[in-house]
Amino acid sequence: MPVMQLGDAELYFEEFGSGDEVIVSAQMHFDPDGYTRLLAERNPGFRIYQITLRGYGNSTHIYEDLGPRLLHIWADDVYRFSRKLGLERFIYSGVSHGAGVGWRLALDHPEALKAFISIVGAPHDRTGGDSSEARRRTQEGADDPKAFAESLRERPLLYAVPTKDPRRLERRRLAQERAIARFASMKPEELRLNQRKPFPEAKTNEELAAVLARVSVPTLLLCGVQDDIISAEMSLLAARSVPGAKAVFYQDHSHTLPGEAPERICMEIELFVRELNEGWIYLENPMMRGQET
Repeated sequence: MPVMQLGDAELYFEEFGSGDEVIVSAQMHFDPDGYTRLLAERNPGFRIYQITLRGYGNSTHIYEDLGPRLLHIWADDVYRFSRKLGLERFIYSGVSHGAGVGWRLALDHPEALKAFISIVGAPHDRTGGDSSEARRRTQEGADDPKAFAESLRERPLLYAVPTKDPRRLERRRLAQERAIARFASMKPEELRLNQRKPFPEAKTNEELAAVLARVSVPTLLLCGVQDDIISAEMSLLAARSVPGAKAVFYQDHSHTLPGEAPERICMEIELFVRELNEGWIYLENPMMRGQET
């Protein structure tokens, strides 16, 4: 696995495909059969970069609570990564916390983005504290990662929609086993990381809508209606607020959407990029003039 030196940190990453359409994604981890790798396999026009976020895995670890600054640092890491690779513009795609990085990129570095794809990653409801329940649980398990990992057998972090689909059931079983193994092997400092909800300056959902209205890059939101981390209502708020946004809602999916239906994620990304390149997605925002393909 290659490493990118950013001066104050090392970022581990993987590259798949060799096409002209570049997608960058950053997460705490990537499944070996996830949508990013699948997208490169099924479409020769794509080149994918998977970045392990600072603080996790083989990237440089973090030993202090950086609070909301962490999302800014992650977004800046991705931006600097793209500059070192010589990427003029790229599509950023992220799942959940990885989408939080994308929201910051969209506001901090819009000139670098051709588009942003948020997968079960609309900003959280302003109620309920500054962190999701799942994030709070991982923090609480930091003192004993193995015990925390075993607790996931009885109490998973994410709600799974009841289904009889054998593909989804098998993927769900595999995801649980992977999650248990992954969390058991994580270091305490990894489990303690908490980037907080995106845009903490927005204290109400109305204020959040105003922040999202400043996003000036083409945006696709892929949302699970039964998501217990990012509610359908918050996904709809983002879809209504971001200029020109496109949103796809899956009624029978939750926050586990990307793990249970990576093929559907790929199909929507392929369609969105085709729409983008054919000029169906056009923003009147002056910041985007001259950037449409």
